[in-house]
Amino acid sequence: MTERLYLQDSMLHAFDATVIACEAEGCAYLIELDRSAFFPNKGGQPCDVGTLNNVTVSDVCERGERLLHRMDCAIPVGTAVHGELDFARRFDIMQQHTGEHLLSYCAWKLFGAQNVGFHCALTYATLDLDKPVGHAGIAEIETLANRLAAENAAVTATIYETEDDLRGIPLRKHAEGLTAPIRIVTIEGSDACTCCAPHVRRTGEIGQLKIVEAIPYKGGTRCTFLCGMRALSHAQAMQDTVASIALRFSTAREQAEAAVVKQGEELSNTKKELRQAYAALDGYLAKALVEEAESVNGTKLCVRVLEHVDAKRLRTLAGATMTGRSLTVLFSDTGDRVSYLLASDGIKTDMGVLIGAVNAALSGNGGGRGTLAQGSARRPSDLSETVVHLRTYFRNVLQHE
Repeated sequence: MTERLYLQDSMLHAFDATVIACEAEGCAYLIELDRSAFFPNKGGQPCDVGTLNNVTVSDVCERGERLLHRMDCAIPVGTAVHGELDFARRFDIMQQHTGEHLLSYCAWKLFGAQNVGFHCALTYATLDLDKPVGHAGIAEIETLANRLAAENAAVTATIYETEDDLRGIPLRKHAEGLTAPIRIVTIEGSDACTCCAPHVRRTGEIGQLKIVEAIPYKGGTRCTFLCGMRALSHAQAMQDTVASIALRFSTAREQAEAAVVKQGEELSNTKKELRQAYAALDGYLAKALVEEAESVNGTKLCVRVLEHVDAKRLRTLAGATMTGRSLTVLFSDTGDRVSYLLASDGIKTDMGVLIGAVNAALSGNGGGRGTLAQGSARRPSDLSETVVHLRTYFRNVLQHE
């Protein structure tokens, strides 16, 4: 069994050991050592990576009680090895994990919310609380956590050999299913809970704690948070974003939000005016379509290509042309695409049948049934000629109604 050096010294990033097992697995090898500072994939966080004798350790996992280091080459049993961790990665993950303990303590202290889930990825971390916490509450949790971190309290790990040794220790959380010996991570003056992972030595090493998102999740709240350099990188990115917005609006960063709100209101008003203008324009356009429709066997046939008309307007326009027995086929030409809509009133032919001919002529996709069908296609270079042929086809259909 491997002596797990990280349990006692989370800052240890180099060590010497001896290989006690080497097993092939696929194209890789699983190396077991008599002692190791590598933390495995466990406890909601990724494993340590690094090297053994300058050869990459790409993954560390547990198989029962065994701690196995994945490598691309074999190392014979009995070989002395020197291990080195990617300590920048280890320290970053420790910041997130100790930060999670502090945030969990603050949520419990302020609102009685229990931590029911933790996940640490390489770019973000999440904390799941068992009850809803609103925006103001999240801000309180974040503020208290940062205040406690600034106190630079000691973070210690103690292993208790029996459950009796834990009696009288006020634990925020005692993970289920653990058997002695049990490791307790304590933040001086605040938190204490069971945990198997490495942590920073003092809360000041966490750096800034920032909750960047809080959403409802399974009846509670999922918080996405960042600590240390991750929080700094996020703050820098947000600052750059605000500065860019302010520059675009030719205003100070403090006025960027007001400028965006103002433009949003102006845009909303402009869209409303534009809809009103389109409605008036479509009224005139629909009248023109009705007037230019030809009569085929007692049915008004209107086939028209409309340039730079949004496809969403086709249905309204077609509906306005339904005056008695009618068949209207409108094409919206936007340059690279063409959308089309077929509408009818008082005729037997199903539009689902007619659109099949349009799809075939334009190599497009669309469907429908009854009195309405619609589709779209890549605009062909001979669109006008194709529409002429389709008009002839529609005439023939109506002649046989």
